[in-house]
Amino acid sequence: MSYEVNKRWRGFTLIELLVVVAIIALLLSILLPSLQKAQSRARATMCASNLRQLSIGWLTYAAEHDDKLPG
Repeated sequence: MSYEVNKRWRGFTLIELLVVVAIIALLLSILLPSLQKAQSRARATMCASNLRQLSIGWLTYAAEHDDKLPG
């Protein structure tokens, strides 16, 4: 038995291409909600950090100006 290798590249069929696109779309639909949750948590952490920095700034100002907060 001789096995002949086809030397001409025939490319992808339309069905193969559609299957790959469907798999990619499915993976994205699974991952997107978890990425949005992570982004929401990152924003909440940044907000908490900003509030902490503002509080430190106000307390430092008050300590240097006879315990009075800025107007």
